[in-house]
Amino acid sequence: MSTELLTQEVRHRRNGAATLGLVLGGYGFFAVAISNSLIQPLANITRNMPAAVKAFVGSNVPGGYVVGETFTLIVPIALVVYAVVAGAGAVAGEERDGTMSMLSAQPVTRTQVLIAKAASLGLSLVAVAALFWAGVALGCLAFGSQLTEAGLAAGAVHLLFLGLAFAAIALAFGAATGRPETASQAAGGIAVVAYLANAMLPLAGLGRWAELSPWHYALGSDPLRNGVDLAHLCLLTALCVVALVLAAATFARRDLRG
Repeated sequence: MSTELLTQEVRHRRNGAATLGLVLGGYGFFAVAISNSLIQPLANITRNMPAAVKAFVGSNVPGGYVVGETFTLIVPIALVVYAVVAGAGAVAGEERDGTMSMLSAQPVTRTQVLIAKAASLGLSLVAVAALFWAGVALGCLAFGSQLTEAGLAAGAVHLLFLGLAFAAIALAFGAATGRPETASQAAGGIAVVAYLANAMLPLAGLGRWAELSPWHYALGSDPLRNGVDLAHLCLLTALCVVALVLAAATFARRDLRG
């Protein structure tokens, strides 16, 4: 991997990643502050709801409803959207913008280009997840929370791996098609279907089928309560690896535009 190319890619992504991370961190900070005042009223409302419904609305997690929605809806969707858009444009964006020829003229192989793009994507997602974690952690220190340090860290790590998985999927589509719009639509469509499957199938008594969704391995083990699930993270990692191998294989053989 070219260090110079990686540095250039990191510089290209740092502003977007920092902005998203700070926004999510600020949201997490205030979510903790708001959630504390809603724990008891929502507990009274949801007391007789089925467990699957409580999980769906996020009322049964440490920290309460707002924290639950933060970790199961708002932040994962934001991370996945960022991952899909950034991943889809990582390689295909160079072809769309007509800069692939300049990139290819450098003394690097296509595989090195792809690795540098993937590494910069990963680092940007790590930065976003870290800033989000810091915001929630500060909120817990300032306002108190039922969240434990281990649970908070586990929740952030699981969301990070979810983002990495969809970034790799989007990168694979972009490497195969050379069209960022097509890649983002394909990866985004998979993300939406997978989210709906994970959210809705348990409500219909089909929870086993939800295990086909990457969202299940990010959220299904209840990391805020139970900590890191290494088996689930390994499966998300395997999905990343498969997507990156496919991306490298198609990118190496395809005629590039631009």
